[in-house]
Amino acid sequence: MSLESRLTRAALRRPTLTIAFILALVGLCVGIIATRAKLDSDVLNLLPQRFDSVRALKVFDREFSQAREITFAVVDEQKETDIDAFAEYFGDELRKEPWVIRVMDRSPMEMPEGISEVQRLAVPLLMNLPPEAFAQTLTLLEPEQIAQRFARKKAEIEAGSPKAEMELTFDPLGIVVPALKPLAGSFEMDNSRPLGSTDGTLRVVVAVTNQQSLDAEACQQMMAKVDEAVARIRAGWEDGPAPEVIATGRTAYVAEMSAGMKHDVIITVIGSIVLVSGVFYFGYRRLRPLLAIFVVILVCCLVAVATGVVAFESLNMITIGLCAILVGIAVDFGMLLFGAYQAARNRGLDHTEAAADASGRIGRGILFGASTCGAAFLSLLLSESPGFMQLGALIGIGLLVSALFMIVFFFVFTGTAHRPMENDVLLNVTRRYLDRTLASPRPVFFAGAAVLLLLNIYAFLPIGRLHIEANPQSLEPADSRAGLALRTIKSKMAAGVEPVLAILQGRDATDVHRQWAAAQKQWVAAKEKGEIKGLASPAAFALDPARLEANLVPLQTVDFGPIRENFRLALEKEGFDGEAFAGAFHLIDALATLGKGDRTPVEWRKTLPQGSSWLFVLDRFLAPNPLVGVAYITPNQTIGSPAEQVALQQALAAPGLETHLTGWSYVMADLIPWSKAKLTQLSLLMLTLITVILFFIYRSAAPLLILLVSLALSVGALIAGLKLTGLSLNLFNVLGFPLILGIGVDYGIYTILAVRQGGGTEGLAAIIKPIFLSALTAIAGFGALGLAHNPALATLGLLCALGIACCLFATLFFILPAYLWRGYR
Repeated sequence: MSLESRLTRAALRRPTLTIAFILALVGLCVGIIATRAKLDSDVLNLLPQRFDSVRALKVFDREFSQAREITFAVVDEQKETDIDAFAEYFGDELRKEPWVIRVMDRSPMEMPEGISEVQRLAVPLLMNLPPEAFAQTLTLLEPEQIAQRFARKKAEIEAGSPKAEMELTFDPLGIVVPALKPLAGSFEMDNSRPLGSTDGTLRVVVAVTNQQSLDAEACQQMMAKVDEAVARIRAGWEDGPAPEVIATGRTAYVAEMSAGMKHDVIITVIGSIVLVSGVFYFGYRRLRPLLAIFVVILVCCLVAVATGVVAFESLNMITIGLCAILVGIAVDFGMLLFGAYQAARNRGLDHTEAAADASGRIGRGILFGASTCGAAFLSLLLSESPGFMQLGALIGIGLLVSALFMIVFFFVFTGTAHRPMENDVLLNVTRRYLDRTLASPRPVFFAGAAVLLLLNIYAFLPIGRLHIEANPQSLEPADSRAGLALRTIKSKMAAGVEPVLAILQGRDATDVHRQWAAAQKQWVAAKEKGEIKGLASPAAFALDPARLEANLVPLQTVDFGPIRENFRLALEKEGFDGEAFAGAFHLIDALATLGKGDRTPVEWRKTLPQGSSWLFVLDRFLAPNPLVGVAYITPNQTIGSPAEQVALQQALAAPGLETHLTGWSYVMADLIPWSKAKLTQLSLLMLTLITVILFFIYRSAAPLLILLVSLALSVGALIAGLKLTGLSLNLFNVLGFPLILGIGVDYGIYTILAVRQGGGTEGLAAIIKPIFLSALTAIAGFGALGLAHNPALATLGLLCALGIACCLFATLFFILPAYLWRGYR
């Protein structure tokens, strides 16, 4: 008696103890899931982490994209209203919302407080000037210099010069412009973040919220407030039709993706259960065995999910397809067992004996099938993609557990009654096909081989088109409003060439200054040589502690009391309102404080009010961690290949400078070769594992050769199917190819085992019918993933469903007739 038969008998002899064990296991798993489960909706966590470009992109997303920042796109394609006026109205109304900290709806210089705030920024920048330039600038504060400056500007203003009035308003003391001069070499302040499209149909409004937590629930709550406010503000606009307003940003994405993940979990599992149930009922017209299968699968899903919750910090958007896939594949084990069980009952065996006989006849094949299928998923551990590594590990474990649990527990729940099926249409069709194939297998083989060969020829000829989507952003749901807003902004405000992000991180303030000074020198030279098009960096904000200390020495010799008084007298003499120059008085007071020996380290964000629009400029270049900054390099063309990566790296390289380059196009230059290499590597690994397992099963070259040729033809047929259906390959669903190999080979294993066991038409029909149904359920399980909102999950499911259909065809019309024709046993 086989081990599988003994396990089945043991469970049937002690059903109460068996059910108690299952309930205890379910309770443990539910407790783990309820208390520890977390969902990860970050697309970047699907990318392989070994690339520096990917790690840098995650740093940028976490540190620089402002997790609490929401970007609103105000769109008026028909130009039915004054979009600039609406954007300012929208920004003013947003500032009244209790959840908004600050808003940028126009250039910081256009804000009422913009000039006084930039004068605050000038203080640390002034202290960072070279000592000679700093000493020269201090001379502008001498009483004669201030008096002459105001007299000169007053005369120019009276002569009708608007420039003089603007200069006096912006820099009344004459020391702000020299302080800000280094910024001009780093970036254009008015264009550091463009807020409008050139065609006048889009305006951008950016808001920072007071959102405390960044988890999915908090993001959903915040977006509910955002949606309510947008609707209310648009309703309050009275000057023409209100333009459309859509929002994007991390909060918007997380809110959508997390809600979509919950939807996907529910819809894919329900869809899989419904489709699988329909297939099973079509094949057997029985409900209780179906319920028994789902009881076992439910336990296996709980075990797999609980294992994932314990093993991983969170479950990502790919792994949520776990249950739907397990339902679609693990139900095969139950159908194969039930088909063999029915055949045994029809021979007159009682429930226990028939169950043991079914486990003995098909149990080993199920375990081998689970091993090859599990190995296919476990091979994803080598994919280097955290999402697919999770999926592979959990489904691999889940399948092995499902095979074992189905053999042990399934018959405990099926009941002991047996009622032979009347008018089993599918079985009758199967018998007729087997009768013909057994009688004359060669014509069937040639017909099946011809179809597969024609599909392979179509697959590899330059006919039709195989769609390959190489942009990770295409994995966003097509109906994502956050994605639509981002795409709209990019399409209307694109500069033509996507910038590359250059991230630098220092050990301390001195090292930060050293790195950015070296980087700025090298990159400006690269721009002058024509190696890059443009550059915007935070080099001016990287203050030199040694220079700050050196400039404190002459500053301590200056008495700012008389300077302040002379400035006030100059204003009175020329007839200016002193209150309009409050920013200049603040600048003098700040320098006086420094002159008294104040060595408090400069914290840029504390130099400005919390609601200042200038903070958006700082946030663009500086991370909350003061040692981390990012520059925006515009290459001569969008980076699209490793060779272009290397050329840019060489142009930007400077001695002692460790620059981390990233950006979507830059990352793609790493990911496309990675995707192709992993497809080849994992497929070869899977073929090797299949070969070893099959040789262990059959100990013969002939069935092994038939199965491997069948798999090759199935892959070619799949590629033809992709051309015909228009289903695109992307960076992630190509990893479904090794899964198809691992799952598809199972049907060949079961078929050849059935032929070897003999029994003629009836013996083969008892196995071929469940094989056909099990393939349909696997197709249904993966096909149910096509209902998911997330394209990465949906396209993976559709690809695998199509591939399994090709493997089923090859099993029935290539493997079976070939094996029967050659008379292998």
